[in-house]
Amino acid sequence: MSVLDKLELTAGGERRVNYDPVQVRRRKLAAGLLDQIKLIDAIEQGEAHTKTKMRKQIAQGTNEVVTTQESRSVSPWWTIDDDGKVHFAIRYGAMRLKLKGTNDTIVCKSLGDLRQILPPLRQEALTGSFDAALAKAAAELQARFTPKNAPKSK
Repeated sequence: MSVLDKLELTAGGERRVNYDPVQVRRRKLAAGLLDQIKLIDAIEQGEAHTKTKMRKQIAQGTNEVVTTQESRSVSPWWTIDDDGKVHFAIRYGAMRLKLKGTNDTIVCKSLGDLRQILPPLRQEALTGSFDAALAKAAAELQARFTPKNAPKSK
């Protein structure tokens, strides 16, 4: 008796693609808001918050694949004015999301107040409250880039 006789087999058909751009945008925005939460926590503790990313590279000379760790700083999405008020803009890439109409900035009394607002905002992002603003920002960002196969103008 063969091993294949003991297994359940079926026709594979086409490979399913589970890429949903709406879900990707939601997760990206939620990750950015989580970074802002971690940044505020680090500032309150007097530390610097950095993101680390593992990257695989080919070592020169030996042609071996080497895993390196890169750190990069996280930029705050807020500014503090002369009165001490915190102005926070939710970002998607380089774009500020329009939250209501043309308004794109949340004003808080302090960083502590902003820290209290960020977890519910992150939850809203995951449930889809910002989908329309994200779709518009993604379309505007995509319009800035030219396709790789586009003919070059002279």
